[in-house]
Amino acid sequence: MKKTNILFFILLTLSSLWFIQCDDMDNLYRDYIDQGERIYLGKPDSLIAMSGVGRIKLKWCVNADPKIEETIVYWNLRQDSVVKTFQRDEKGIQADSLIIENLAEGLYTFELFNRNKRGERSLMSTVQGQVYGENYIATLKNRTVTSMQILSFDKEKQSADIEIVWGPRLNGSLFSKISYKKRSSGEYVEVLASNDQNSTMIYDVGNRLNHPDDLIQISTLYQFESSFDLLETSSRKEQICVFTTSGVRTDYNSSGVETGKIKFDNIIKILRRVSSLSSSVAYDCNRVAEASSLSNTLFRLFLNENELSIDGYFNGLLNTISSNGINSFFPNDQKLTLNYKYKRSSGAYSIVEEEYFPANISFPVMPLKVYVFGENINGHFFTKGDDLIHVDQNGDMWVYRFNENQSFGEPTFMTTGWGGFTSVFYLPNNRIFRYDGNRVDIATINENYEITSLAWWVGAGWAPLAINRLMPFKDFALIMTNSSGVLLKLGINANNGWVGGFDSIASGFSVYKKIIPFDNSILAIDNSGDLWHMTLSDNFELGNPVKIGSGWNKYINVIRQGTALLAIDAYGDMWRYEFNPDLSWNVE
Repeated sequence: MKKTNILFFILLTLSSLWFIQCDDMDNLYRDYIDQGERIYLGKPDSLIAMSGVGRIKLKWCVNADPKIEETIVYWNLRQDSVVKTFQRDEKGIQADSLIIENLAEGLYTFELFNRNKRGERSLMSTVQGQVYGENYIATLKNRTVTSMQILSFDKEKQSADIEIVWGPRLNGSLFSKISYKKRSSGEYVEVLASNDQNSTMIYDVGNRLNHPDDLIQISTLYQFESSFDLLETSSRKEQICVFTTSGVRTDYNSSGVETGKIKFDNIIKILRRVSSLSSSVAYDCNRVAEASSLSNTLFRLFLNENELSIDGYFNGLLNTISSNGINSFFPNDQKLTLNYKYKRSSGAYSIVEEEYFPANISFPVMPLKVYVFGENINGHFFTKGDDLIHVDQNGDMWVYRFNENQSFGEPTFMTTGWGGFTSVFYLPNNRIFRYDGNRVDIATINENYEITSLAWWVGAGWAPLAINRLMPFKDFALIMTNSSGVLLKLGINANNGWVGGFDSIASGFSVYKKIIPFDNSILAIDNSGDLWHMTLSDNFELGNPVKIGSGWNKYINVIRQGTALLAIDAYGDMWRYEFNPDLSWNVE
């Protein structure tokens, strides 16, 4: 009896479980039947996001599914969305895209799925994309301008043709954009300079200092592989102007006692805007008082409306430049009045009062023919002051006096016996040096061009140095090149005593067929006729060579005359150039 009850209970339990399971299965089956078959459309494929400024461009592929009618796009955690209607134009896979405008700068995640009007949809595709804005664009760099050079200037129009020399190209950048107004017509001009260009010419640029119409706006255009918009940097303001300066420089010793005064007139000075200083308007001036351009010099003018302040140094940080009174700028007249003091490390100083006006010359300056030598063009040519001295191929020395009409008179015989020397030149304090490849000696000369003493030896045994050119540097040193193209210097004092030994300045000078010391700089003409300028400080620090001209191989000799250059051509004609190394000198 007990066993029969237990068996009955087990059978009843199993029967109940079976009925329950069948009921659940039936319910699941009915649910599946009620829902119908789930259909998924083809999802957006090959989805990419391309960055833009305040916008994004999404690109994807739609597969061949004919039921796809629209694409839904979500972003901002699905708080924002847009529906893109799909229009099938071709069989098979078809490209589609969408630009979403008015987006704040930042990184976004976009979710896309396809859908039809019956509500059938695809699986989701996801992509991230960056939207550019002011903050990102501010991180992009402008291509640097390594130099600006005025190639020609019209004093009547007060306009210039300018060459802009570019620094290294920047990754991702396509062009530099130059915007300015032409001075003559007021026409607004935009010039695109590709990354492959090393320099760009612009024409008819106004010369008015800090005038908004004469400033050159330069920006850089970028486009990256992941972007579809061009990105343009903030414009940088550039300008280079040419002025004519007149004034007076008064010199004082360290005790404040006046030691001399020099007046100067019609000095050409170049002012270039310091574009790296965005917080102030500043211009670099290339010359202190009447001095030539110096290496290691920073003579800077700061504009604050109509007032000026001055700061800087020259030829060493201890030689300071500072304001010494009221400095003013008169925009309507384009006039500057400067009062400044520059102090030397010795304690001596100079006070300069000068006025700047828009340049009163046009250039390129046409040379003036000042003498005809004919066939008598061999030998050594050098100057003493403005007068020209010639040691001809026979060893005879002649002087040509410079006249007020800027021509040379007929020669006067000085002496003979000067043949066989590789270098002959004048050094201040009435000294003429000559060098024969082994020995250096000196002759003294008076104001009447009479040799008062001769063959005073100042050096011998130089043959092992293989020096092939010997030249004066100002009044306190000789500079020279050897057969290996090394530029050397040897100091010399007013008593013709050597100061120190032979010191190397630089190498690579074998490429130059003519070297001309020019104040605190060196002019050099290479074998192709290009003219190069290198600053050279009193401490013999040599600046980088800058090409300032071409075509100078048409001349067989070039001689310095003060701030001018005398050039003798193959016909024996001598031409005089009023020279400024900050200008362009293409003479083809």
